Amino acid sequence: MSAQINTQAVAKAATALEAAYAELQKARNDYATVKALNGQVGYKVTVNGISVDVAVMDQRTYMAAMIRGREMIHLGALKALQARITQYETYVAQCESHLLVVANKGGAA
Repeated sequence: MSAQINTQAVAKAATALEAAYAELQKARNDYATVKALNGQVGYKVTVNGISVDVAVMDQRTYMAAMIRGREMIHLGALKALQARITQYETYVAQCESHLLVVANKGGAA
């Protein structure tokens, strides 16, 4: 006779997985925004309350343009955002595994 599935544990695991997916999507969107220099607006990086413009709108073309000499800041921002994506991908995989365990083992995990 199989054990009864703990639906509360399954629901809790599913809710955690849904939240993890949302955070992963937000991280991917943030990466895409910075990679595209935030469209026409440009963007700045803030460290300890001090902001440094990295890309600004070119008034002649209305396109975002990298400020000369700030390419490494841009690459660092992309690297940090990629690390965040990797972190959330790992967390999503853990949540998926946990949900499978809870659903298949009758909620014993």
